[in-house]
Amino acid sequence: MLQAKVQSIPTEKNPSKILENIKSTIRKSKSSNMTIDISMLNILDASKVATMASTYHFLKFAQGSINWIVSSKEIEKILKPLNLGNSKFIPV
Repeated sequence: MLQAKVQSIPTEKNPSKILENIKSTIRKSKSSNMTIDISMLNILDASKVATMASTYHFLKFAQGSINWIVSSKEIEKILKPLNLGNSKFIPV
């Protein structure tokens, strides 16, 4: 499997725009494994973006995974009940 480079959205703060950017990256990607940096987002926005993008990613790459670089361990605790099997969270 190919491993995509770390994707980040350096200056954007709007979670909806970030989500659209990530979805566009997933659409264009030939790699089923990705690492995406959303550490610039607060806990609630990061949870929303990771949930929506992970679901979108799963629809394209059922066997793939996303490593999310996040700002807090709390994000993983918040999302654990959703059982996003294709997501791993890496706090910075």
